[in-house]
Amino acid sequence: MYTNFFGFNLKPFELTPDSNFLYLSHDLREILATLKYGISQRRGFVLLVGEPGTGKTTLINSMIDKEGEDTNFAYIFNPDLNFNDLLHTVLMEFDLASIDEHLSKNEAKHRLKTFVIDQFEKDKNTVIIVDEAQGLDVKALENLRLLSNIETRRQKLIQIIISGQPELENTLSQKSLTQLAQRIGLRCRTKPLTEKEAYEYMDHRLKVANYNGPELFANKAKQDIWRYSQGLPRTINIICDNALLTGYASNIKRIDSSIIRQVMDDINKVPLNMLDNSPNKSENSNEGRDYAEVHNSDLIPKVAEKNSKKPEINEEDRAGIINKIRGKLIHSHELEGVEKKERPSNGAWIAGIAGVVIIVNIFILYLFFGSFKDFKKDLSSKLEAMQENSRYLSTRMKDSMNTAATSTHQEIGKNIENEIDSKHSGISSNSNDKFSIDTSSSGGSSDVENVLKNNSVVVRKGDTLNKIIIRIYGKEELEILDAILRVNPEISNPNIIFENQIIKLPEKFNRG
Repeated sequence: MYTNFFGFNLKPFELTPDSNFLYLSHDLREILATLKYGISQRRGFVLLVGEPGTGKTTLINSMIDKEGEDTNFAYIFNPDLNFNDLLHTVLMEFDLASIDEHLSKNEAKHRLKTFVIDQFEKDKNTVIIVDEAQGLDVKALENLRLLSNIETRRQKLIQIIISGQPELENTLSQKSLTQLAQRIGLRCRTKPLTEKEAYEYMDHRLKVANYNGPELFANKAKQDIWRYSQGLPRTINIICDNALLTGYASNIKRIDSSIIRQVMDDINKVPLNMLDNSPNKSENSNEGRDYAEVHNSDLIPKVAEKNSKKPEINEEDRAGIINKIRGKLIHSHELEGVEKKERPSNGAWIAGIAGVVIIVNIFILYLFFGSFKDFKKDLSSKLEAMQENSRYLSTRMKDSMNTAATSTHQEIGKNIENEIDSKHSGISSNSNDKFSIDTSSSGGSSDVENVLKNNSVVVRKGDTLNKIIIRIYGKEELEILDAILRVNPEISNPNIIFENQIIKLPEKFNRG
């Protein structure tokens, strides 16, 4: 069991809406306060909407657990019922009816009204919560409105919270439900977690699981989890749970970014029929292209639910199965290498055609002014120079297309033009198709950083942004990384920087 392996007293990233694990972000704290206010002030209808996986059900469970004995709750989590069945379920929640008892609609309403008035006289509140209410039909919603008519001249005797996905708002906007929409006094909406909140969310759940060891998730792993999950708590749980299982299977007690990428391979490649059509693909880097971003939270939970239906497979067996499957998969970087071999070099073709057009135009001018010997001689030398540059341009474009798959054609063309111009300015292209600085003109210094001005640093071979931060500031902090990315907008992926690339440094941090 990976709980013992990592030192947990329970699994920290289960999908069940356990209110003990509730992390109150700024938005959820405000929503919880609004729900409690709506109940205590007897505001009648309260609407709670949010994307799947943003924590609506966990929040509701937490509110129910923490409310005192002066509030009676009927929690309906399966709204795929007609109104009569829904009303009967409410009565059973309040212990007012048995499951096999048959009541007419009027009898059920009368029994509920009697109970509500009795509780009101005892200074107790009555709350009906309908979760996943986007599944209710218009008739059932309208009947819920009629239930809210149980009231005094000053106060509502029944408070009704309807919670569901954003399409519930579309249903309530129908003309036939105008009266219900007008009675909704409070409206709340859950949102995905911010990046900072996502990191706090993971740490919070580990703390509740009684984890006391060293930092379990590396900073880069956390960044990957945030990027893939888009801040959806349910998706964060799925990725983290699978990452811990993978670490356990590999006997690794610190989760790094490579494990997160393996987890995304498992999620995105094994259930191909579920995730192939995910609309969110990262297009800004090779690494992002390898893995579909998990933005549609409806998909991944289905994978988890499918696995949860097989209790006969314990965690050790599951870990072994994952390793076997992973061994048979073609990894993304291998597929990318195949694509590079088969993909035509469009940039090289464009460069070749452009060179031919230039040569033909110059040749026509040469023939037209053929009677002028001096001009012909000068033109001939220019023709040779242009041919040489055209061949060089075509060759460099082909090499750059193979070694810099993540660069755009415009960036490659700009780099090669700079290389051609730099033949007379002390800047030349090295064998890795990146720019290097000729330090011979600056006193022969062996450290290229000494020739830079202002707050800049030159990337060394094998450097990463984290290594540069540690070298310059003496510590590794996410805040410094964020500041560097802001002053270097051309860096689309903090993992992809090149040797001798010039990186600006923020001024507000003290250097080590």
